[in-house]
Amino acid sequence: MARSKKDQRLIDEMSIVDIFTQLIFDAESELDDREELILDLLADHDEVLLNASRRDFSEYLRAMGVDEMIKVVAILKSQYERQREYLAGLQSRRRDLPVRR
Repeated sequence: MARSKKDQRLIDEMSIVDIFTQLIFDAESELDDREELILDLLADHDEVLLNASRRDFSEYLRAMGVDEMIKVVAILKSQYERQREYLAGLQSRRRDLPVRR
């Protein structure tokens, strides 16, 4: 089943876990923009990762306990959704602005 554009922008907990798993087993794997955003949100969550390499992210995730990972995944999902809502609001306001000529 094909996903709509809206569905492609959404992210769920399992998608975040999949990104984490991908990094744990292949720190050098190529990530798309959405996956990179999740890493940025993780770095915002724990400042020790602000200038970290992919290998640092991999080791950080590998050392994380299951309970901690569950909590972090929920936090990142919430941050991702808030960011999407904020950006959607900005785009909506831009559409409502009068066009200058």
